Amino acid sequence: MTALLALAAAYSALMLWRYGRRGILVVVPGLIRFRSEATAAPATAVQRQAGEHLAQLGFRRLGSRSEDGPLGGLGLRSDSWADEAHGTYADVFEDAPRRGADARLYFLSTFPDGAVALTANHARKGRSDGAVEVGAMPAAGIGAVFAAHLRTLERMAERHGSPRVAGDLDARESAARAWYRAAGARELQARFLVYFLNTLLAVLILGGALRMLLSRSRGS
Repeated sequence: MTALLALAAAYSALMLWRYGRRGILVVVPGLIRFRSEATAAPATAVQRQAGEHLAQLGFRRLGSRSEDGPLGGLGLRSDSWADEAHGTYADVFEDAPRRGADARLYFLSTFPDGAVALTANHARKGRSDGAVEVGAMPAAGIGAVFAAHLRTLERMAERHGSPRVAGDLDARESAARAWYRAAGARELQARFLVYFLNTLLAVLILGGALRMLLSRSRGS
């Protein structure tokens, strides 16, 4: 019996490591940390190829970025670009959705009143409530996705004015924080809800196993 309890405790500890790093972001999304490096080169060939497209569209490269949770629980690594003329950032991720396809990326713009617009070239849950506009065009090229993003900005400008000017990496971090305040936290909660539930289950198993082990040790 003691061996089984010890095994259950070990298994639940493994579950906590596997799921807890992301599950905690459901409750405390503010634990996300941002890091950037202006001198870092693009990490992958798909990022370099996407960068060539973005440069043709008027973007300039800012550097590399990461968004991460406790103990590496989020692990978003991207190459960041900015288009000052349209107040738009582009984040290009290291991986492509399928062989031969464009890199995964999204365009992000924020407004002085807290409104945000995000348009991605990969599957993403859409949202449109006036202050938050999220769109996805998984089968479209980079230019088409950017054009759709600009149309969204034109529509939102009627209510929110012009987007904030896209600046350096510090400004990009401010835009990231605005995104997580407006919609990103809810998106994380939906994405990692299963991790959170598994974390709760692991805590219950671990607590029960340790309590029973302690009772057995006191009774022996």
